[in-house]
Amino acid sequence: MWVLQIGLAATVGNQTRDGTPYMHIKTCLPIEEHARSVLTPYAFNVLQHEIVLSLQYAIQEMADGSYLVQHIKKMDGERFVNWMPEDEQIHCSCKEFEHSGILCRHSLRLLEVKNYFQLPERYFPLRWRRDQSLVPMDDQNAQSNNDECAQAFHALAEALLTESLISKERFNHVQREITGLLAEVRSMPVAEELSLNIPPNNVSET
Repeated sequence: MWVLQIGLAATVGNQTRDGTPYMHIKTCLPIEEHARSVLTPYAFNVLQHEIVLSLQYAIQEMADGSYLVQHIKKMDGERFVNWMPEDEQIHCSCKEFEHSGILCRHSLRLLEVKNYFQLPERYFPLRWRRDQSLVPMDDQNAQSNNDECAQAFHALAEALLTESLISKERFNHVQREITGLLAEVRSMPVAEELSLNIPPNNVSET
């Protein structure tokens, strides 16, 4: 019985008063603290992961005013980031924000170096904000679908990455199949509405 009581206490301790999971801070960066108060738990978890990884990157200003963002140990995978302080716009060559609506580690690193305490409001898309009560019901339903879709894909992608890194043969196979699948999906007609019926994720991690 005492084990169950401890488990219940731990569960309650990890929730806020409104019943949502408590989101722990992993860095001392003000932008992380601010993002926690704005984003949904899922979106914050994804952004927090990018914030933590951003600390492993160095920045170099280029002659054209852009910034080269590169991992401090890995020589590949550098990205170019353009920053326009007058209207607080930031664009990274990885295009992560355009795809997911969540800033990438490269853009975050630049904002950290520029001593930003808060992310600009434009980088908190409506679909990832906690204040969903202000959103019309139709938009809330669409947001719920988007959240389910994003969570499903992130879980699958994480499991796929883990499996593909076991051997070069696996990685080459996954890369080949994903490239073909992406080309096939891009050739499909675009529907006006996204209606999701996502089954439970049965992917097991090793």
